[in-house]
Amino acid sequence: MARRRLSEAIRWQIIGMHATGASFKAIGRQLGYHYTVISRLVRKHRQTGAVKDRPQSGRHRVTSEREDRALLRIIRCEPFSTSTVLKRAWLPNRHLSTRTVQNRLKAAGMAARRVIKRPRLTDDHKRRRLAWCLAQQRWNLRTWRRIHWSDESRFLLHVTDGRLRVWRHRNTAYTPRNIRQTVPFGGGSVMVWGCISHDCKLDLVTIRGNLTGDQYMRHVLEPVVVTHFDNHPLATRPVYMDDNARPHRSRAVVDYLQNNAVTTLPWPAMSPDLNPLEHVWNILGRRIQAMQPPVQTLRELEAALHREWLQVTREQIRRLTGGMRRRVDAVIRARGGFTRY
Repeated sequence: MARRRLSEAIRWQIIGMHATGASFKAIGRQLGYHYTVISRLVRKHRQTGAVKDRPQSGRHRVTSEREDRALLRIIRCEPFSTSTVLKRAWLPNRHLSTRTVQNRLKAAGMAARRVIKRPRLTDDHKRRRLAWCLAQQRWNLRTWRRIHWSDESRFLLHVTDGRLRVWRHRNTAYTPRNIRQTVPFGGGSVMVWGCISHDCKLDLVTIRGNLTGDQYMRHVLEPVVVTHFDNHPLATRPVYMDDNARPHRSRAVVDYLQNNAVTTLPWPAMSPDLNPLEHVWNILGRRIQAMQPPVQTLRELEAALHREWLQVTREQIRRLTGGMRRRVDAVIRARGGFTRY
């Protein structure tokens, strides 16, 4: 924790309070400082007659406050720049170290943090997202609970995290214990389809190979979706949501859903933050990575995904689907832009 510096006005106030007979502890309690801080200040005043800090040793600052503000203007325009690039753009004719750049940014309360990744949004995407949310803004839970949210997700056998760091000594980068072994393309992957609603969770389906419209109908819609929807009376039939992936929007799939009286929810492109199922995939991914011992084969990964899917509780799903109004409001506040979901 950074030490609080005493302003010159506070220092003279302390000297005045002590001159009136107040004790060190009484002054400290009143002003919120430890009594040893008060005693050191009074002792300094007795010895020097002043309350300012004495000149300290160390190198002089090589940049002025005006130059520091110029650095902050650069970082606001180019937030993804490295300290080396910033050093060249900041004061190109001055010999500075990257540590100086880092110290100035740190003093301004800035630090290098994890980048949040989101799909690229064009102006048209933002307009469509905003229009969709405005149309659904007044939906209540009774309406939202009819929506069946579906999605596909691909899980790697060996997840590679580019942010991984290792604590080591200098010149020990190639020591075997400091090397993270990887395999091409994550060692393979398993693609699954899932569907949830406020009141139910359909069976998880493994997708073999790349998903096509024909495969989507034969392995997902016909055995799972249509069968489930047929169990509901026509008046209270659910509404099916899938995104705008090509297999979902093929002519054969659209005709098949219409012929089986499955009503679909129009969906704005590039809107994973509006689908609560994305958070279920995140739950499954964290659980798979935390497994000990870790899965070693694609067959084990597939079995683990189906097992963890069954462990997702109705309470967890309802917390996600019950927050749809908050998601919609967040997109409206962002005028169709990015949200925290």
